[in-house]
Amino acid sequence: MPCRCRRMFSMVQNEKISHEALLNHFKQNKVEIANAITKPFPFLESLRDRSFITEKIYKDSQEAHRNLVPVEKVVYNILCYLEKTFDRSLLQVLFSRVHLKEYPDLIPVHRLFENVIEDKYFPQKSDSKETQKTPNTGPSCEQVPDESKVLRMKERKSEKVCGLLDNGQGAELSSNQQ
Repeated sequence: MPCRCRRMFSMVQNEKISHEALLNHFKQNKVEIANAITKPFPFLESLRDRSFITEKIYKDSQEAHRNLVPVEKVVYNILCYLEKTFDRSLLQVLFSRVHLKEYPDLIPVHRLFENVIEDKYFPQKSDSKETQKTPNTGPSCEQVPDESKVLRMKERKSEKVCGLLDNGQGAELSSNQQ
């Protein structure tokens, strides 16, 4: 289900995602991202139109693909180039609604980025001090939250993540599509 990044941005606008953490995660997932992009359009055009790549890189990439270089390799080379000038706004384009719809294999990669952000900035918190004092002897009926509460918590977390990635630009990212 799509999250509403704009409404959550105001709640998290003061949060700063570590540039290094996002860059490292980007570096570690270039192969997965490249493998998810199965055709050049609209990926190359989105990057060119938003000035992430030059017209020359765009044309060279198109030519390489026409010369039977696999699209995954073309995309990987572009990602290596983008790594040098990495910016959070790249993630907004990479995980745009258009791209997530056109390249559904990007959805799990998008979730990986959400998980990195959630783990760093929205760790699980206990709802009561009693739970903290009680030793964990295994799950009990009282400790297992009902499914609707878990879903609401995940949705709130996802909306916060979208706000962080959104950075005020209003892009809506797809999340929690299970």
